[in-house]
Amino acid sequence: MIPKETIDEIFEAARIEEVVSDFVTLKKRGVNLLGLCPFHNEKTPSFTVSPSKGIYKCFGCGVGGNSVSFLMEKEHYNYPEALKYLAEKYNIEIVEEEMTEEQTERANEKDSLYIISKFAKDFFVNTLWNTEEGADIGLNYFKERGYGEDTIKKFELGYSPKQKDILTKEAAKKLFSQEYVVKSGLAIDLEKKGLVDRFRERVMFPIHSFSGRILGFGGRALNPNAKAKYQNSPESSIYNKSKILYGIYFAKNEISKKNNCFVVEGYTDVISLHQKGIENVVSASGTSLTIDQIKLINRFTNNITILFDGDTAGIKASFRSVDLILKEGMNVKVVSFPKNEDPDSFANKNTTEDLTLFLEKNAIDFITYKAKILNAEGEKDPIKRVSIIKEIIRSISLIPDYLTRTEYCKMCSKLLDVKEGILLRDIDQERKRINLAINRETIAKEKPKKISANAKRKKYEQEIIRILLNYGNEKISYGKDSLSICKFIFDELNSDNIKLEIDPYNRIYSEIKEIVNKNNEINQAHFISHNDNEITTLCVDLLSDKHTISENWALRHKIYTNIESQNLKKTAEKSVLMLKLQHVNDEIKIIQAKIQNNNADNKDISLLNNLIKIKNKISILVGRNSS
Repeated sequence: MIPKETIDEIFEAARIEEVVSDFVTLKKRGVNLLGLCPFHNEKTPSFTVSPSKGIYKCFGCGVGGNSVSFLMEKEHYNYPEALKYLAEKYNIEIVEEEMTEEQTERANEKDSLYIISKFAKDFFVNTLWNTEEGADIGLNYFKERGYGEDTIKKFELGYSPKQKDILTKEAAKKLFSQEYVVKSGLAIDLEKKGLVDRFRERVMFPIHSFSGRILGFGGRALNPNAKAKYQNSPESSIYNKSKILYGIYFAKNEISKKNNCFVVEGYTDVISLHQKGIENVVSASGTSLTIDQIKLINRFTNNITILFDGDTAGIKASFRSVDLILKEGMNVKVVSFPKNEDPDSFANKNTTEDLTLFLEKNAIDFITYKAKILNAEGEKDPIKRVSIIKEIIRSISLIPDYLTRTEYCKMCSKLLDVKEGILLRDIDQERKRINLAINRETIAKEKPKKISANAKRKKYEQEIIRILLNYGNEKISYGKDSLSICKFIFDELNSDNIKLEIDPYNRIYSEIKEIVNKNNEINQAHFISHNDNEITTLCVDLLSDKHTISENWALRHKIYTNIESQNLKKTAEKSVLMLKLQHVNDEIKIIQAKIQNNNADNKDISLLNNLIKIKNKISILVGRNSS
């Protein structure tokens, strides 16, 4: 664990422009720096770095944050890894204490499982390379499959011995809790017989997280008499199969670089393709892609190419997950390997050049692929043919983009020998049905929301926080006196007993009040490096200036513009008045609802009249007509 004092030192030392410049070419633009965003493909720079505020913001894709979050996003580090990178860059020593048995027991379950999983991975790797059994059985198996030593080490492949409880005993020696050894899935509790290793006499495939942590294992049996060829870790608090992609840790950078992700079925497919130099590949571990896995890929690319073996039944089983991909607005291509071949076997039989060429030549869009397969099945059966056409229509209708749907209609019209107009009509009907279902779902979700938690209130509360963060320490004249912007806002809202109600604006507001009440100034850096990531992200957005006015407008061209900071009193007053107005409107709606339901009394009627008068006065102050 990194001490808080060290974390603070790292944040103070890290200069956002220096950190970002290691990865992005930046050019001076006013007080800020501008460059091409490293998180999405763009030709016109929209990635802005503010040295004074210590933040970055891309106005193209929306990402933003501080030095640490930049490294987490760009290099896919976890939080401690990003801190260690910066510590090394700025020569800051990190002194971490090793966890004692007592500390380990106090650690939360996730941390304990991560530690145990890493221990198991190291054990399996050591067994593979440094024991006679591991070398004779495990290492030979991998080499027979054509894996080089570099590949074996890269994927941290290992071997679990025949002995029924050797891993469990080693874990006990390291003082690991038996409870967590079982929860990790490494051991099975047979009660009277005690704990036995889950994986025995198997080559081991560690499953890495997005950031490289070990989440679980896949074990392939080498004994032909084994009950199951493959055995996987059970789900745990750190391992959720539907949210993990095997190989994502090794593939993520190449996926971004190549702007495409190959999806295969198994571990060996991933490893064999890597060995041939095709590294933008992941596996759903024998299952169809889930929505969480699709969204994970979509963080790096909008393009997916699914590599199918020659099994038609397997291909058809994957159609549903591909429909999910289309629904996300992603592009899907398909490559089908020859009969009795899969990515693993085909890669081993061909050179890198031949494999790459094969993938390029045989990749076709999914809709066309699906239409050809299904059309071949229903060629002589009219009823089946109608069913196939409906299925194709359903898939096309899932695509969000209208032009893309139209193009697929043209293509499928020729393939299926159906008039384009008929397809477009039916797709339009299916789209209406889908949108209706989405709207109903949205309405159902939004029903429980409070009256105050509406879009307008959110907008005005956000504006209050934006002004406090940007100008809270600034002084404005008020009568004969001067006071800070934050003091003005606090006094105005307190006088009418108005509180911020929408999360996380209310939390930020309370924290700012607490800081000011201790006679401290509002420190932007505190919120930019906040331990609550939601607050950090929001504050970065509110501190980011989308547009910077060039000094040349005034200096060279004598063109003068109004700048917000030049009239802070007006800016602060307006933000307070707009929130007050919305607050009054919310109160009016509550009383009106009581009147409609016949639950109002004379006090309510009197209060309503007063609120309407207040509303009219505030409306005049903000330059609006009363209504």
